[in-house]
Amino acid sequence: MLDAAVRAVLESEGSATFVTMGPEGPHLVATWQSYLDVIDDHTLAFPAGGYRATEANLQRDPSVQMVIGSKGGPSGAAVGFRLSGTAELRSGEALHGRLKAAFPWCRAAVVMHVTKVERVLG
Repeated sequence: MLDAAVRAVLESEGSATFVTMGPEGPHLVATWQSYLDVIDDHTLAFPAGGYRATEANLQRDPSVQMVIGSKGGPSGAAVGFRLSGTAELRSGEALHGRLKAAFPWCRAAVVMHVTKVERVLG
């Protein structure tokens, strides 16, 4: 899933848009791609500071999507991906502690389990 092309995009700085489904429709938040930690080939983690509406949405429906991109990918051309899957917020675990050490404002770790990767640009 999170192959070399996706990981190359994550190495460039950009905004990572994270979408959950709320009671009134899609809810978007964003983080920086440099905040995304690749745990394994199917899992990303990143810090949650606020994300209160996101957390409530995930408790109702864990389905999520994320869009990442790079203006200049591995071949020099722009490239972007839509990542789909599920997510949850975790706190009080080693992963949360690791993120909190890097981001003191981190109240929880957002853990995204990627089940589908689509190239949407490039």
